[in-house]
Amino acid sequence: MLDAAWHLRGSVPLAAVGSDAVALDRVEQLLDRQFKIVTERGSDSLLFDDPLWRNPFGGNWLAMAIYDRGRFWIERAPQGRRLRYDLRSLHVMVFCLIAAAAAFAFVCAGGEVFLAIRIAAGAFAWLYGMNILTAVLRAPPTIRDAVMGS
Repeated sequence: MLDAAWHLRGSVPLAAVGSDAVALDRVEQLLDRQFKIVTERGSDSLLFDDPLWRNPFGGNWLAMAIYDRGRFWIERAPQGRRLRYDLRSLHVMVFCLIAAAAAFAFVCAGGEVFLAIRIAAGAFAWLYGMNILTAVLRAPPTIRDAVMGS
């Protein structure tokens, strides 16, 4: 439950997409456009690993910029095939926590502990909240469009 703070999970129906290989090829092309490095590819799954420090200032405008690790896999069910995904933004969350802690320390040095707590909480909510909100709004449609060939 707590990992929902740094994970984005979802799925895309594959009824209109050809084979599993076609769907995974499209995901791999998407990851290439998003500057994500595919670390493993199987017949029905794909993994990427892109630590925040690999290229901290490159591609910040991209839909999947904050995700440092991800897994895509094809699930077969009676309702049909679906491409499932699990994307992680742990590195960005930790960076935002460190920035909030720095804000806390700076304000706390002036002797205002309760003000420092409020400012640190606000800084974290703004930094991480805006990043995750933008990603949650942009990543699923980007994935869907790439898989569907739009």
